[in-house]
Amino acid sequence: MPTNPHSPSWSTTTKVFVAAFTLVVIGLAVWRFHTLIGPLIIAGIIAYLLNPIIVWLERYTHLSRGLAIAVVYPIFAVIVLAVLIAAGVTIYSQIIGLIVTIQEIFWTGPEQLNTLLSQPITFGPWTVDGSRIDLNMVEVMQQVLAVIQPALSQSALFVGYVASTTATLIGWTIVVFVLSIYFAIDLPRFAGLISQAIYQPGYRRDVEQLLHEFGSIWNGYLRGQSTLALIMVVIYSAMLWLLGVRFALALGLLAGVLDFVPYLGPTIILSLSTLVALFQGDNWLGFSPIWYAILVALAGLTIQQIEGNWLNPRIVGRAVGLHPLLVIIGAIMGSTLAGILGVILAAPIIATIKLLGTYGWRKMFDLEPFPEPELLPEPEPVLAEAKPSSKEIQPGFEDLKISQLGNE
Repeated sequence: MPTNPHSPSWSTTTKVFVAAFTLVVIGLAVWRFHTLIGPLIIAGIIAYLLNPIIVWLERYTHLSRGLAIAVVYPIFAVIVLAVLIAAGVTIYSQIIGLIVTIQEIFWTGPEQLNTLLSQPITFGPWTVDGSRIDLNMVEVMQQVLAVIQPALSQSALFVGYVASTTATLIGWTIVVFVLSIYFAIDLPRFAGLISQAIYQPGYRRDVEQLLHEFGSIWNGYLRGQSTLALIMVVIYSAMLWLLGVRFALALGLLAGVLDFVPYLGPTIILSLSTLVALFQGDNWLGFSPIWYAILVALAGLTIQQIEGNWLNPRIVGRAVGLHPLLVIIGAIMGSTLAGILGVILAAPIIATIKLLGTYGWRKMFDLEPFPEPELLPEPEPVLAEAKPSSKEIQPGFEDLKISQLGNE
């Protein structure tokens, strides 16, 4: 019996059913194995960040990709292990001390702040009598405490969890490291797989443009923001250490992590640094607590202005290009879904969703998915009142063109 060599096409109903069923299965798998999502994402990010070094070794040392990975990953592991061994105990003790100090500030800080504000504040020839100002800071601080106390409690539980599950953490670290190696090996193949799966007649340009913009978002954010975060850790820790602020290293590390949360992160770290300086007591500069806190706030604000106006445009650029409110809302939603990892990746994920959503919206209305940027109209030529003689000005390229057109 002869058979049809061509497989029959699916009807629209079948396609919709298969697509819906696939999405449901993927959703159930994500819900059931959500604990694996974090390690997989971290492994992919490590492979993505180390890929330029691997490619550089392939290009300039003529090593195969496998040998380049065999060189890069052990060096990366040694550096991470050395940092953890050299500074792990210090970092851990500073983080614990910082969390305890912040909790003490918000429990006992209102009375201390009222006491500080009741003292006269001298600024050159002027003196402000704070005892005449009724700020009712106790009620204000208690309201603030009611808002942030859950976050402080969760952070303390998180530190205790890490301390009590060190073996589990080491096990997951090894899993992430091994997964990252496999991701690094197959990373060049991913683009080819996507091309083979998605490229269809007439859609090649669309896919190429989407992949280009997708790469711009994640390249600029992950690599640029990681570099900027490391710079902020060094600069902020050094600044706080020079000023004599307690827990300078922990606050510097927190500044690097919060730097992944645009607009909201810098505000949080600046507030925490100012509070620690205000309530830490004596300082080597001999300033009063209020002036010392103002000095720390001004120094931190200066660093943030340098980062935002000079470092960020040169290192990260406009990779995400989202409204600040959208980034903040996305960070809050990401924290409820995936914790700190959701906060860090909220901005590029929202930018990716915006990219795909804009493409789908324009295709639904038969619009050009990637409109060309509008070009400004060229200014009309201004006619001269008198034409200069050839003796005054030698004819240039434009004069020759005009004369040729006139002859024609």
